[in-house]
Amino acid sequence: MKNKINRLETLRGFAALAVALFHYPSTSFLFIKGGHFGVYFFFALSGFVICLNYFEKLINFKNLVKFQYKRFFRLYPIHIFVLFVVLSIQILKLITINFYNLPAGNEAFSPHEWYTLKDFLRHLILTQSIFNDGYALSWNSAAWTISTEFYTYLVFGIICLLVRNNKLIFILISLMFIFFFEKISSFLQIYFNHLFLNCLNTFFLGCIFYFIYEKIKYRLNDITFIILLIISVFIFINLQSYLNLEYNILFCIIILLVSILKEETKINKLLNFSPLVYFGTISYSFYMIHQSVLY
Repeated sequence: MKNKINRLETLRGFAALAVALFHYPSTSFLFIKGGHFGVYFFFALSGFVICLNYFEKLINFKNLVKFQYKRFFRLYPIHIFVLFVVLSIQILKLITINFYNLPAGNEAFSPHEWYTLKDFLRHLILTQSIFNDGYALSWNSAAWTISTEFYTYLVFGIICLLVRNNKLIFILISLMFIFFFEKISSFLQIYFNHLFLNCLNTFFLGCIFYFIYEKIKYRLNDITFIILLIISVFIFINLQSYLNLEYNILFCIIILLVSILKEETKINKLLNFSPLVYFGTISYSFYMIHQSVLY
């Protein structure tokens, strides 16, 4: 299990890097078109990994509180740190322009709809991309994913508590949400931000693929993995527009294929290369701070 988790951490790092490079100017050779889809890879991977680690543990309210407590202290410290970094940047910019009359690009706290006190307070309680009462990409725009993930974890925990380790009921609830997502989303968007609903959708698809992984006993060698990966990408590309497929399907297939690699394969050893795994483990911090660094 340890190696499997490690190679999934490497995938997380790749996704974080893709998102960061997407935010480079489009004229840069480092720019990756479509790199923003990496955030949905995060959501799918979170569904897979969280379900693996916690589905059978969330059996009472105490477990749920402990689970959400851990999620909070994994996400919040970096989030609040970067939020105040962004605030500091804008204050320094204000001082530089107004008091020292030095050039510093646009005026501080501009555009103004990005830097409201209301949205700052929403960041403090991680609701900036949950409800439709503000600008989800305000202040540190990367933090919208943290907001959606935190409350997605809570929804996951509550459902686990209600189904009491009954995988069939959990899968049925997840499938109903996914299959009827458009109708459910059109109703819930009156109150909830579409970013939060999309996170829920992708997260629960990742959960379903974890249950598929549980049932697969066969493990892939390098050649079989490469062949299945190429076939999956080919089928997805050719059927995407015809069946209106979302990228989260392809992401979940990739996660599943990587998860069922044999331990002795060269691809597994590459994905377990310690620097890559390390980057994956710190990718959350990298992801959160990258836009401030680019700015």
